[in-house]
Amino acid sequence: MTAARILIVDDDDGVRDLFERAFDRQGFTVRTASGGEEALQLMAAEAPQLIVLDLMMPWVNGLEVLAAIRQQPALVAVPVIIATATATSAFDLREFGPLRVLRKPVELSRLVRAAREMLGGEQAEP
Repeated sequence: MTAARILIVDDDDGVRDLFERAFDRQGFTVRTASGGEEALQLMAAEAPQLIVLDLMMPWVNGLEVLAAIRQQPALVAVPVIIATATATSAFDLREFGPLRVLRKPVELSRLVRAAREMLGGEQAEP
Protein backbone atom coordinates (compact mmCIF):
# COMPACT_ATOMS: atom_id res chain seq x y z
CA MET A 1 0.00 0.00 0.00
CA THR A 2 1.27 3.46 -0.88
CA ALA A 3 1.78 5.75 2.08
CA ALA A 4 -0.78 8.54 2.36
CA ARG A 5 0.55 12.02 1.61
CA ILE A 6 0.13 14.50 4.46
CA LEU A 7 0.87 18.21 4.43
CA ILE A 8 1.58 19.81 7.80
CA VAL A 9 1.16 23.60 7.89
CA ASP A 10 2.29 25.41 11.03
CA ASP A 11 4.46 28.48 11.59
CA ASP A 12 5.91 26.98 14.79
CA ASP A 13 9.06 25.01 13.89
CA GLY A 14 8.83 22.84 17.01
CA VAL A 15 5.21 21.84 16.44
CA ARG A 16 5.79 21.22 12.76
CA ASP A 17 8.82 19.01 13.47
CA LEU A 18 7.00 17.10 16.22
CA PHE A 19 4.00 16.36 13.99
CA GLU A 20 6.27 15.43 11.08
CA ARG A 21 8.20 12.90 13.19
CA ALA A 22 4.97 11.38 14.55
CA PHE A 23 3.56 10.81 11.07
CA ASP A 24 6.88 9.74 9.59
CA ARG A 25 7.28 7.03 12.27
CA GLN A 26 3.87 5.69 11.28
CA GLY A 27 4.81 5.38 7.62
CA PHE A 28 3.09 8.44 6.17
CA THR A 29 4.70 10.52 3.43
CA VAL A 30 5.04 13.98 4.97
CA ARG A 31 5.64 17.44 3.55
CA THR A 32 5.70 20.56 5.66
CA ALA A 33 5.07 24.25 5.18
CA SER A 34 5.85 27.06 7.59
CA GLY A 35 3.00 29.24 6.38
CA GLY A 36 -0.11 29.51 4.29
CA GLU A 37 1.50 30.85 1.14
CA GLU A 38 4.10 28.07 1.08
CA ALA A 39 1.35 25.50 1.73
CA LEU A 40 -0.70 26.72 -1.23
CA GLN A 41 2.36 26.50 -3.49
CA LEU A 42 3.07 22.93 -2.35
CA MET A 43 -0.57 21.92 -2.88
CA ALA A 44 -0.53 23.36 -6.39
CA ALA A 45 2.44 21.15 -7.23
CA GLU A 46 1.02 17.97 -5.61
CA ALA A 47 -2.31 17.58 -3.84
CA PRO A 48 -1.97 15.99 -0.40
CA GLN A 49 -4.43 13.37 0.81
CA LEU A 50 -4.73 15.07 4.21
CA ILE A 51 -3.79 18.48 5.59
CA VAL A 52 -2.89 19.27 9.20
CA LEU A 53 -3.38 23.00 9.53
CA ASP A 54 -2.75 25.64 12.18
CA LEU A 55 -5.14 28.60 12.16
CA MET A 56 -3.01 31.32 13.72
CA MET A 57 -0.23 32.08 11.27
CA PRO A 58 1.13 35.39 10.00
CA TRP A 59 0.47 36.70 6.48
CA VAL A 60 -1.83 33.93 5.14
CA ASN A 61 -3.66 32.36 8.09
CA GLY A 62 -5.32 28.96 8.31
CA LEU A 63 -8.81 30.24 7.50
CA GLU A 64 -7.48 31.87 4.33
CA VAL A 65 -5.77 28.59 3.39
CA LEU A 66 -9.02 26.69 3.98
CA ALA A 67 -10.99 29.12 1.85
CA ALA A 68 -8.42 28.88 -0.96
CA ILE A 69 -8.25 25.09 -1.05
CA ARG A 70 -12.03 24.68 -0.96
CA GLN A 71 -12.22 26.72 -4.17
CA GLN A 72 -9.83 24.42 -6.03
CA PRO A 73 -11.44 21.33 -7.60
CA ALA A 74 -8.40 19.12 -6.91
CA LEU A 75 -8.43 20.04 -3.20
CA VAL A 76 -12.09 20.60 -2.34
CA ALA A 77 -12.57 17.14 -0.81
CA VAL A 78 -9.18 16.83 0.91
CA PRO A 79 -9.78 16.25 4.63
CA VAL A 80 -8.26 18.77 7.03
CA ILE A 81 -7.28 18.45 10.66
CA ILE A 82 -7.19 21.84 12.33
CA ALA A 83 -4.59 21.73 15.13
CA THR A 84 -4.95 25.01 16.96
CA ALA A 85 -4.75 26.68 20.33
CA THR A 86 -7.55 29.08 19.41
CA ALA A 87 -11.09 28.54 20.63
CA THR A 88 -13.03 27.16 17.68
CA SER A 89 -15.03 24.09 16.79
CA ALA A 90 -15.80 22.02 13.73
CA PHE A 91 -19.29 23.52 13.87
CA ASP A 92 -17.81 26.99 13.41
CA LEU A 93 -15.89 25.77 10.37
CA ARG A 94 -18.44 23.41 8.78
CA GLU A 95 -18.62 25.49 5.60
CA PHE A 96 -15.02 24.45 4.86
CA GLY A 97 -15.80 20.79 4.13
CA PRO A 98 -14.42 17.65 5.74
CA LEU A 99 -12.43 18.57 8.80
CA ARG A 100 -11.75 17.83 12.44
CA VAL A 101 -10.59 20.28 15.10
CA LEU A 102 -7.99 19.25 17.68
CA ARG A 103 -6.90 21.63 20.41
CA LYS A 104 -3.20 22.19 21.05
CA PRO A 105 -1.36 20.74 22.75
CA VAL A 106 -2.39 17.70 20.73
CA GLU A 107 -1.57 14.21 21.92
CA LEU A 108 0.38 12.72 19.01
CA SER A 109 -1.38 9.35 19.12
CA ARG A 110 -4.72 11.16 18.90
CA LEU A 111 -3.48 13.20 15.92
CA VAL A 112 -2.33 10.09 14.04
CA ARG A 113 -5.56 8.24 14.90
CA ALA A 114 -7.63 11.18 13.61
CA ALA A 115 -5.61 11.20 10.38
CA ARG A 116 -6.20 7.49 9.84
CA GLU A 117 -9.92 7.89 10.48
CA MET A 118 -10.19 10.82 8.08
CA LEU A 119 -8.28 8.94 5.40
CA GLY A 120 -10.81 6.14 5.66
CA GLY A 121 -8.28 3.36 6.14
CA GLU A 122 -6.06 4.44 3.25
CA GLN A 123 -3.06 4.37 5.54
CA ALA A 124 -2.28 0.94 6.93
CA GLU A 125 -0.68 0.44 10.31
CA PRO A 126 3.02 -0.40 10.00
